[in-house]
Amino acid sequence: MSQVCYYQAIEDVYERLVQNVQKANNDSEKTFDADSPDYWVFHSPYNKLVQKSYGRLFLMDARRRFADRDEKKESDSDPLAEWVDKPIEETHYDKVLEKVLKTVSAQSYEKRFKDSNSASIKIGNTYTASVFLGLASLIDIAGSSGELSPGKTVALFSYGSGALATMYCLHV
Repeated sequence: MSQVCYYQAIEDVYERLVQNVQKANNDSEKTFDADSPDYWVFHSPYNKLVQKSYGRLFLMDARRRFADRDEKKESDSDPLAEWVDKPIEETHYDKVLEKVLKTVSAQSYEKRFKDSNSASIKIGNTYTASVFLGLASLIDIAGSSGELSPGKTVALFSYGSGALATMYCLHV
């Protein structure tokens, strides 16, 4: 149940972030999606949950893409087509979907989380400080290598035991 609470929180705040970014961009043609930020930092109780949850952002993106299309979803070659019309609650325990999401998001996950997850992988959950430890890890690693440079975007997901969650972007 704890994992589902985390999923529900991230899905909710992600959809609101996407809407807010679109409004800020005057609803331009360029859409915000899981690949838009250069880096992500998630509240990290354990790394596997971070990876699974990031994959769920790809499902949310697919649901938005399909909602905007007129063509039949079943004929689409998108690996997530099977799940876009299912009620979101039915997808939370779907192990087949979990594997597909891990595959679909793997490359992006490696690129966008490697530095921010480094410290939490080494020391574990720091609870309240988790997202800020991830940000410090990102600044330390990507910042010292020169990768975290002006113009880059960092998206953060902060979560508080199912009670509160927020997602926001920082622009370097």
